[in-house]
Formats: sequence, structure tokens, C-alpha cells
Amino acid sequence: MVNEEKVRLMAKAASFEAGEGKQALSMNRFFRGDYISLRLIGAWVSFTAAFCLCVGLWAFYKMEYLMSNINRLDLPAMGRGLGLLYLSLLGIFLLIHYVVYYNRYQQNKKRLAAYNHILKQLSHIYQTESRSAGSELTSEGAEENEDFTGI
Repeated sequence: MVNEEKVRLMAKAASFEAGEGKQALSMNRFFRGDYISLRLIGAWVSFTAAFCLCVGLWAFYKMEYLMSNINRLDLPAMGRGLGLLYLSLLGIFLLIHYVVYYNRYQQNKKRLAAYNHILKQLSHIYQTESRSAGSELTSEGAEENEDFTGI
């Protein structure tokens, strides 16, 4: 006889694993600090590349002005200004990314708690079925199911 509750729980677990669970289960391999740090390093690299491209595009756009006034420009002040702009924009960018990835990790934690609850319910159903099946078997056919992990 088919246990409808077990089928319903297994369908929920399979749906989670096939959909949003792929990302959630892969994110679960990391501690919160490690996950956020790894993402912030990636954000820093991409921001630095984007900033360099933007400065390069601006320099190409203003190339005629820069070449004609190269002797009159205060290059150290210009470099300090670009450095200050880079650091301030980088700080804002990384702060936004920190908040986003922290919230993603927290939401993922809640999703995994619900998934874990489903697995515990399934485990309980399997244990009660194995106990009832074990009491119904005769002494010649009573074996433990070694394939079940007990999660």
C-alpha cells in the first residue's frame, strides 16, 4: 500500500532539489564568512576591471585635451583624485554586495531548514515502516535495509 504522506514529502524534496535547491545545496558547502568573502573578492575583481575600462574610455575620449595639456596638468593630483574616486566607489560597491550576499545566505539557511525538516519527516516515516515491517516478518526474512542513510 502506498503511503500518501511519504509520496507527498518525497515530491516536495525532489522539487526543492531540482529547483531552488541546486543553488541552496551548493551554497551550503561554505560557512557564512567564507561564502561572503569569496563573493566580495569576485566583486572587487570585477569592479576593478570595470573601473579601469571606464578610466581608459574616458582617457581615449579626452585624448586630444590630455595630449595638448600634458605639461600643464597636475598628474599627481589627478592620480590622487582617481585613487580617491576608486576607493570611495569600491567601498560603496562592496558594502552593497555584502548586504546582498548576507541576505542571500540567510534566506538560503531558512530554505535549507525547511528542506531538512522534510527529510527528518521522511526519515521518521521510514523508521516506523521498517519497525512495523520487521515485526511482521518471520525470523527467516528479517533483514535491515542497509541502503537507507538515516538522514
